[in-house]
Amino acid sequence: MNVYEQIFKKYGLSLTQQEILRLAGENRNGGNKHGENRQEACLRNKTVLEIGSSSGYMTRAFLENKCIVDVVEFDQKAVAKLPKGVRRIFNLSIEDNKVYSALTDYDFVIMADVLEHLINPGKVLKKLLKVASFDTKLLISLPNIACWAMRKQLFFKGDFKYKTSGVLDKTHLHFYTVNTLPQLLKVSGWKVDKIIGTVTRLPLEGLISRIPILGWIFRKSIYNKFVDRFKNLSYSHFLVVASKKHE
Repeated sequence: MNVYEQIFKKYGLSLTQQEILRLAGENRNGGNKHGENRQEACLRNKTVLEIGSSSGYMTRAFLENKCIVDVVEFDQKAVAKLPKGVRRIFNLSIEDNKVYSALTDYDFVIMADVLEHLINPGKVLKKLLKVASFDTKLLISLPNIACWAMRKQLFFKGDFKYKTSGVLDKTHLHFYTVNTLPQLLKVSGWKVDKIIGTVTRLPLEGLISRIPILGWIFRKSIYNKFVDRFKNLSYSHFLVVASKKHE
């Protein structure tokens, strides 16, 4: 059992993974694709390409919601644990050129905590763009290296020790922020539609929350405005929804 399976078994799906399922895992497709009328589109099951499925804990949820799922997963042991019902399984890395000739058009391309593990993520994003249609939604989730927890750790401890999981996962080859991932997507030909974040503890939040009246004012009037203004400080993990740019 790999570390990601262990985390899932202990904590279940993360808030970001739940958001991905909310966006892409609903039963029917309400979009309009390839000239379909609205009624036809609503009756068509969503097609999902899940890149980096691990043993399939999100895959299973997609299938339960009647999605048509293709999986790209390099880990052979994880592939062996995938649930029944996956349409096609590519036991390859998404950086392997062999994958792209077999991919079709999808409603959703999912890369949940995958991009940071790739050798050349920009190249992969450009290749996925060629597969995508203008209706395809690309969903990428990542930890934010610039969140307050990491800044505090570096500032007060000077600590940048790699771990088995989390922001400083020892298998991460790249680190991203709420600012730098959208920039990478844009230069790769994608348009950022939305950024959704999981909020970490904010600077002095614990102290302020314990002060009578001031704590209440902070939570009611300041907290949401602060998070919205300083996303790169506030988000410990985030999801970017992107689509193909119209020329």
